[in-house]
Amino acid sequence: MIHESCCWKLAEDTAKGLIGGMVYFHKAQDRPSFFGGRVVDCRKITHGNEEGRFVIVFEAIPEAKEQRAGRDGWSNEKKIVP
Repeated sequence: MIHESCCWKLAEDTAKGLIGGMVYFHKAQDRPSFFGGRVVDCRKITHGNEEGRFVIVFEAIPEAKEQRAGRDGWSNEKKIVP
């Protein structure tokens, strides 16, 4: 099933680089993920209050649950791992 997560402040190249990778959602940095999946698109918002931010479009998969990201490398409520 396809889901969208809005509204992320990302550099354009970073957003493009997420496509094909994985996204994991955590309630806290030191907790395992509760949801996530394979990124199929990152769409830039072109109007409104969130203009310039990105929507992450992803296909949810069970393997994205219960993943830990580690405590280091978090910034602005996100952690990007190349």
